[in-house]
Amino acid sequence: MRSSPSAAHRLVIRLALVVAALGVAGAQTTQASESWSLDFGDVQVRCRLTVGGSFDAVTSSISGTLRRATPDTSSYRGELRVDLTALDTGIGLRNEHLRSSYLEVERGPDFRHAVLSGMLLDEPPRVRAGGHQTRFSGTLSLHGVRRTVEGEAELRRRNGRMQVEAEFSLSLEAFDIPPPRYLGVGVRDEVEITVTFDATGDEKTSDGAR
Repeated sequence: MRSSPSAAHRLVIRLALVVAALGVAGAQTTQASESWSLDFGDVQVRCRLTVGGSFDAVTSSISGTLRRATPDTSSYRGELRVDLTALDTGIGLRNEHLRSSYLEVERGPDFRHAVLSGMLLDEPPRVRAGGHQTRFSGTLSLHGVRRTVEGEAELRRRNGRMQVEAEFSLSLEAFDIPPPRYLGVGVRDEVEITVTFDATGDEKTSDGAR
């Protein structure tokens, strides 16, 4: 028995709706699974001296991941981990004092690593090659203490990579770190931190729209 034109039309519409729903679900699944792994990066800690001037403690021992927070947003959640035993100030004795006397890295993993977890990083629908300024927040675990931190970040997309530069400041006292002193010269309580990294990941679904 042949279907009437109206019945056939309704069948086509239903099939189209099913196909469209499956397509949307598939796109959301791919987008939701979009993740990025940090390839390389640097951390710079600017320490200002009480008598004027400053020095930097730097390391490239950083790892982390980013993942799209939800399918329908352009926000990313992630975690960054820094090995504090690799911090280098350019002076061997100062390195030893910083790691042992102030950061106390020998006390275990909670002291040996700084971990920025629960990081929320917003990205606009389109990131131009010139970059986009945004804000980020997260929970920093340092010296056995957890504190919320916030700062500014710049995001760039280039050659299939996400490039991020983030800046924030923190109080040493808030993390129970005594003000470092070296050769009688002290470091101010507030230090400035700059984190830069490149990450790669599967962005085939979202990249076409960028």
